[in-house]
Amino acid sequence: MNKWSRRRKRIITSLVFTGFILVVALPAYYLLYEPPTCFDKSQNKDETGIDCGGSCQLLCTSDSLPLIIHGDPQVLKVTGNSYEVVALFENPNANAEIYRAKYFIRLYSAQSIAPIKLIEGETFVPRGATFAIFEGPFNSSDGAIPIRATLEWQEASLEWKKTATALPNLRVENSILTQEVANPRLEARIENTSLNTLSNIDVVALIYNDKGSIFAASKTFIDHLRAGEGAPAVFSWPESFVEEAVNIEIITRVLPDRSFIK
Repeated sequence: MNKWSRRRKRIITSLVFTGFILVVALPAYYLLYEPPTCFDKSQNKDETGIDCGGSCQLLCTSDSLPLIIHGDPQVLKVTGNSYEVVALFENPNANAEIYRAKYFIRLYSAQSIAPIKLIEGETFVPRGATFAIFEGPFNSSDGAIPIRATLEWQEASLEWKKTATALPNLRVENSILTQEVANPRLEARIENTSLNTLSNIDVVALIYNDKGSIFAASKTFIDHLRAGEGAPAVFSWPESFVEEAVNIEIITRVLPDRSFIK
């Protein structure tokens, strides 16, 4: 068999195979394939749970890692009978987020078994990131002094959604804490090193003592930052610190919309 005959045979074989794909295989695929609905309240198709897993955007709870809390929630005195609560969490799920995670914070005094105050809130959980929950300032009731807090997630609200959206690139520069003795003030610059404009930026400052515990906190918001742009973030406290500031941590988070800003 000469070269031309072999070449002609390969061409004919390729044409037959291509014709089979176009005439038989593709129509059969589109005829028989049914995409997962993900909303029919049944586990079907490639779902690994009811309307979750597989091709569904919703990640099954059994396939997700639980949120990690860094230390206990801290009750911090602002001034007089005004207080705030801060808790630091980490989301170990690199490709999943929660749009609105709801929680209860319960505050206790030294003498109480039952909580003296209940705070109900909700927050955005970014994928693969550390974030802070900040509540306050608020006044204590009936003169009771809160000294301890617990935070409990509302499990029904922890709907993990898979996402491949790029994480925003925010950089904290030039953190300077001044006037610790009277009216402490912390200044920093937040730089947007992303390629796009970022909006609704939540910025929380945490001040640590020599034991690694948070003893002061504050937060602010930045409406938007254009790509390559920076903006100042200023935090202040009405009373002097009762402990020495050994470490400063500033945590940024881009919120989905302005409804989270309060």
